[in-house]
Amino acid sequence: MSGIFYYLYNLPNATTGVDDILVQEQAAVPYFVPLILFFVFLVVFLGGVVRQKARTGTADYPIWALMGCLSAFFTALLMSVIQGLVDVALLGVVIFITIFSAVWFLLDRKPQEN
Repeated sequence: MSGIFYYLYNLPNATTGVDDILVQEQAAVPYFVPLILFFVFLVVFLGGVVRQKARTGTADYPIWALMGCLSAFFTALLMSVIQGLVDVALLGVVIFITIFSAVWFLLDRKPQEN
């Protein structure tokens, strides 16, 4: 111990901007960015489903899944501009899930389409 200035936690360096803080946070907590993307998906998906159910009585799950995936995809694209924040594997997973939800939306048959 070196007296009063002994720290157990290294404070993030905030002299260069928010980008470096996010990269340092991603390095310290590897699930930080995937959880942010999952949160974006859940907010859009559950918010849309709940509002549509309250308004019409039914919900169109495939379109809200696609909207949630597209929101998370565009958020991941914006975050990939910062070097070290989103890796290629995570971006590939987000693209795969977005394509899967688009296929689900396109192959879904609505009750009025009989």
